[in-house]
Amino acid sequence: MKRISSQLPTNDSSYFMRLREWEMNQMSAKVGAQTRIKDPRDDPMAASRSTRFQSGIARADRFAKNIETVRTALSQVESNVRSAVDIVQRIRELAVQGANGTLDKAQMGYIGEEVNQLLGELLTLGNAKDESGNALFAGTMSKTEPFRAVEGRAPGGSGDMVVSVDYLGNIGRNAAEISEGSEVGVNLPGNVAFWAEQQEIYSTVDARQYRVGAETSIRIDGAEIRLAPGDTVSAIVAKINDSNAPVQAGIDPVANSLVLRTTLPHQIWAEDLAGGAVLQDLGILARGGSRPPLNVSQSARVFGGSVFDMVISLRDALFEGSTEKVGGAGLRGIEDALSNLAGVLGDIGARDSRLETVARRLEYQKPELVKFDSQERDLDMADAITRLKMLEYSHEAALSAAARAMNRPKLLDFLR
Repeated sequence: MKRISSQLPTNDSSYFMRLREWEMNQMSAKVGAQTRIKDPRDDPMAASRSTRFQSGIARADRFAKNIETVRTALSQVESNVRSAVDIVQRIRELAVQGANGTLDKAQMGYIGEEVNQLLGELLTLGNAKDESGNALFAGTMSKTEPFRAVEGRAPGGSGDMVVSVDYLGNIGRNAAEISEGSEVGVNLPGNVAFWAEQQEIYSTVDARQYRVGAETSIRIDGAEIRLAPGDTVSAIVAKINDSNAPVQAGIDPVANSLVLRTTLPHQIWAEDLAGGAVLQDLGILARGGSRPPLNVSQSARVFGGSVFDMVISLRDALFEGSTEKVGGAGLRGIEDALSNLAGVLGDIGARDSRLETVARRLEYQKPELVKFDSQERDLDMADAITRLKMLEYSHEAALSAAARAMNRPKLLDFLR
């Protein structure tokens, strides 16, 4: 029940005046912000949808920036690999020239000198860095020089020359997210980009009686493989072959030992994990805890080398003056190196094509998200300004009417 008193007109007028002022302030704020959802409570469902759309717009912007960064990095990698292809192509021409049988040993030595200079340029490309000083082919060890040249005396050469090249990086690959749940590799490990042949590691340890003593794990090319107590070498071979590592295992029928072979040209990266020593016991890895790839047992036989190994082998054959070696193993190694480098270029091109496709999709997707967000949040300015003016006019009229109606009652008013 509402009480009737002399204060009732004043209180009611004050309440409705404040309510109208609040409506005017709300409308004025929306006009100023040019949105109909100033606070989530204005339209909770629309605010929720708008938040999702704005999140999608922010992610699209981030993906676009990631794509730009990755394409720049891949462009640098591609430039160095293309230069390496040009150098190896020149080395192949020199190998063909040295294998034609018309040159004497001195002339083949001159060709060997040129090959040696080209080897130095290949090493420069392998140790290339980006504008930030990060090595392009060191995996995730970007501050490490990926290839270390070991110098010594080459038969027939003059002075110290590069006799071997060690890879000091790792097989880690930096990845960037380019769309929801989708990533692409940014870099390329040097022991993949600058490898020539499929690698094989033959152990010399008889494994017929071998059994895994305790639960442990091994890691091959980044794939972790769990081993159970009692696993035989056949069980280990099966588990390696069932993993996603690009390596196939087998048993040497002569030595009854473990054999690892890559399924594509690269250097095998093998480790014993969790304090285990399975690969060490089987003669694949050396004891002592050296990190890959410098941990292969000295007793194991290793086949398959890098681009640098192929060039060094060819150079030494040229210094030796052996036409047969130059035209046989030397030229075949250079062909393998060219084939792998071409495959690396193809992989880079495939990544770039994918990035270009995703970038075009984002160019279409972002405007659509902006449109949907606009439909949820945008304010009809003409309608909003009209409503604001109507509120102002009605408020002014109410103030004027209240001023006339709410004159203080006099004593004579109560005596009438």
